[in-house]
Amino acid sequence: MLDAADASAPQEARTRINTMQDFRVRKAIQLMKANVCERISFDDVARSVGLSRPHFFALFKEQTNLTPNVYWNTLRMEEAVRQLQWSQEPLISVACNLGFTTQGNFSRFFRDHVGVPPTLYREAARANA
Repeated sequence: MLDAADASAPQEARTRINTMQDFRVRKAIQLMKANVCERISFDDVARSVGLSRPHFFALFKEQTNLTPNVYWNTLRMEEAVRQLQWSQEPLISVACNLGFTTQGNFSRFFRDHVGVPPTLYREAARANA
C-alpha cells in the first residue's frame, strides 16, 4: 500500500502515492516496522525523526490518514496474526513478543480488532492450513 504505485493506476493516484509521504513519516514507519515486537514510545519515535510529538502526530495523520497509534496497532495485529498462524509459541509468549505485559491485555486487544479470541483464531487458522 505504501510502496510504489502500480503503473496501471491513474496518474493522479500514482502522483499522490509517490509524493504522499514526508521523509520523516517514512522513517517513522520504518522504525515502527523494525520494532514491531518491541514496546515503543511515540515521544522517542518523534524525537528520532526530528519532530515534537504534536507535530509528529499531525504530520503522520496528514500524510497517512491514520494516527500513529492506529498504524502501530495495525502492524501489531499483522504480526500477531503471523505468529498465531505459524509459530508454536504459547499465547503468553506471543503476547510478550508483541510488547504486551499480560496475556489478558493481548487477548483483549486481539479480540477487539479481530472479533474472536486469539486461541480460537489460532485453532481456525490451523484447521484451514
